[in-house]
Amino acid sequence: MPRTAFAFHSRHAPLIAAFIGLSLCLFLACVAGILTRPEGFMAAYWPANALLLGALLRWPALARRSCWTLALGVFVLADLVTGSSLHSAFWLSVANLCGVACGWWFLHRLAPPLLSLRRQTSALYLLAGAALAAAGSALVGAGAGPHLFATGWVETALLWFSTELMNYMLILPVILSIPPDSPRHWWARRPSVRLLLPLLSLVATEYAAIALGGPGALAFSVPALLWCALAYGLFATTLLSLLVCSWKIFSISMGYIDFTPSNLELALSLRLGLTLLSLGPLAVACSQIARNELLHRLDRAASHDSLTDVLARGAFFNKGQRLLERLQHECRPAAVLMLDLDHFKRVNDNHGHAAGDALLRAFAKTVGRVLRPQDLLGRIGGEEFAVLLPNVRPAAAEQIATRICAAVRSQRLALRNGPELRVTVSAGLACNEGVAQKLDELLQRADGALYQAKHAGRDCWQRSAAGDRQPDLVPVGL
Repeated sequence: MPRTAFAFHSRHAPLIAAFIGLSLCLFLACVAGILTRPEGFMAAYWPANALLLGALLRWPALARRSCWTLALGVFVLADLVTGSSLHSAFWLSVANLCGVACGWWFLHRLAPPLLSLRRQTSALYLLAGAALAAAGSALVGAGAGPHLFATGWVETALLWFSTELMNYMLILPVILSIPPDSPRHWWARRPSVRLLLPLLSLVATEYAAIALGGPGALAFSVPALLWCALAYGLFATTLLSLLVCSWKIFSISMGYIDFTPSNLELALSLRLGLTLLSLGPLAVACSQIARNELLHRLDRAASHDSLTDVLARGAFFNKGQRLLERLQHECRPAAVLMLDLDHFKRVNDNHGHAAGDALLRAFAKTVGRVLRPQDLLGRIGGEEFAVLLPNVRPAAAEQIATRICAAVRSQRLALRNGPELRVTVSAGLACNEGVAQKLDELLQRADGALYQAKHAGRDCWQRSAAGDRQPDLVPVGL
C-alpha cells in the first residue's frame, strides 16, 4: 500500500469504524421498530430516529453528508428486507430523516452544558428539540397515511408526532448522558441496601400498577423514579426511565390497545403521558447535576487561591492535617516543603504588580508540574508556598526539592513590552521520620530551614533534621 494511501486509511479508520457501527445499530433499531408495526399501519415504537439524532449530537464528527446518505440507505434497506415496497420505504425513510434533521438543527446549536443535560433548563430545551423533530417528520410523513395505510392525514400526523416525541424523550437522554469515562467506572459505588432501596421501590410500584390496573396505574412509578433521580446519576436515571416506559408500552399494547387510528385517543393519551412521565425524573436529575456543579465551584472558590489556583492557606492546613494524621496512623512517612521566591519584591517594584501576579501564577504551574497528583500545594501568603508530600522518605523528598529548584531556575516569563523575567526559589524541607507531629510543627521546622537557605545565598534547599535548629545547607547548583 502506498504511504499516502496508508496515511489516509490510518487517519480515517476511526471514522469509518464509527460509520460501520452506527449503520449496524440503525439497521437493528429499524428492524426492531418494524416488528412493532400493527398490520397495515406504522410502527408503534421506532427507536432508530432517536438513536441517529443522539449519535449526531453526541459525536459531532458523524454529522456530515456521507452519514446522512448512509442512514437513508440503511432505513430503506431495513424496510425492503422486511417486505415493504420501494415507494413506501423511501417515503417513510425520507420523513424520518427530515425529523432528525429538524431536531439536529435546533439541538446542536445549544451550549455544551445544556446539550449534555447539565443545566436546570436542559430538560425543557430537549423537550423543545424533540417536539420540533417529531413535528418535522410528522408533517412530511403524514401524507403517506391516505396513500399507504388508508387513514386520514390528521390521524396519521397525530399518531406519528406522539410516537416520535415519546421515542426522542426516552432515548435521547440516555445517549446524551452516557459517561465519557470507561464503562467499568459507571458503577463505581459499591452496592448496598440503602443504594438499592430506590430501585426496589421502582419494582414494587410497577408490580402494584400491574396488580391494580386502571388509568392511574401509569403514574404509580413517578415517586420511585424521582427517588432514583435523587439517589443515582443522570445516566442511571435516564436508563431506568427508558426501561420503565418501554415496559409500560409493551404491557399495555399486549393487553389493552393497539396503536392504530381506531384507538387514536387512547394511543395519544398513553404516549403523551409516558413522555411527561419521563420528563419529571429527567428534570430532577438535571437539576441535581447543576446543583452539584455549583456547590463544587463554590467549594473550590472557597478552598483555592484565586490568583494561583492552588490551595488557599486555610484549606491547605485543614486538608494537610487530616492527610498527615492518616499517614501517621498508618505509620507511613511524609515531608513538607516551604517555598519562597527570591527577591520577589524587586519584581513588583521594577515591573509592577501585574508582572508579580503573572510570576506567581507561572511559579505555581511550574511547581505543580513537578509534584505528583497526591501532593498538596498551597499558598501560605504573598510569595510563600507550602507543599505536603505523602508517602515520601527523606531521600525522595530531597530529590523533589532539587527538581523544584531546578524547574523554577529554568523558568522564563516573557512580559509584554518588557524584559524576560527569571526567578529562583529557596526551600526548606522537614520530614516526620516516623515521629508523630502536627502539620504546623513540621511547617515551623521547614520554615526554619527556609530561613537558613535564604541566609546562605538563596536558590537552594535545606533540610531540617528532627529537633535540629541549624541544619546543614545543601546547595542545588552543584
